[in-house]
Amino acid sequence: MKYIYLILLYTASLWGHPHTFIEIYPTIKVENNQITNIHFKWKLDEMTSSMLIMEFDTNNNGKIDKKENIFIYLNYFTALSDYNFYTDIKINDKIQKFPKPKNFKATIENFKICYSFDISLKTSINNLKIDFGDEDFFIAPILKKEFLNIIGATPKITELDNDFYFGYRLELIKGK
Repeated sequence: MKYIYLILLYTASLWGHPHTFIEIYPTIKVENNQITNIHFKWKLDEMTSSMLIMEFDTNNNGKIDKKENIFIYLNYFTALSDYNFYTDIKINDKIQKFPKPKNFKATIENFKICYSFDISLKTSINNLKIDFGDEDFFIAPILKKEFLNIIGATPKITELDNDFYFGYRLELIKGK
C-alpha cells in the first residue's frame, strides 16, 4: 500500500506549475570587458500582481508609497535571498553568492507589480554566466532579447532545460 501511495505522490508532483511568472529586464553596463553596473527590473504577471496590489497598496492610491515600499522590501523581497533571487551568477562555472541588492523600489506599472534593484558585481565578462530559474518551480522567469539593455557588450540568451524546470542563461560577449 505504501508503494502505491508513493507512486501517487510522485505522479501528482508532475502536474506542478509555477505560481508566478516574472519578466526580467536587466540593464548591464560593461567597460573594458568589466561589468560596471547591473540593474534589474522584474515585472510580475497580472494575476499575481492583482493579488499583491490589494495587500501592498494599503491606502489604495494606485502607487507604492515609501512606507509600503519598506514593508514590501522587508516582508517579501528580502526573503528571496533564500532562493538566491532566482539568479545564479556563475564565474568559471562556480556559483557566486548573490550580491546584496541595493536601491530597491517597488512600483505599480500598468496594473503589474514591479521590483527594481541594483547589484554590485565587479568582474570580467569572460567566463560569466547569469542563470535565471527556480528549481522549486514557484516562479517561472521570462527573459527575452527585447527585455535586455546591455551597454558595451553583446548579449547571448540560451534557454535552459534543467530536466524538471526551465530557465534562461545570459552571457555577455566582448564588443557590441
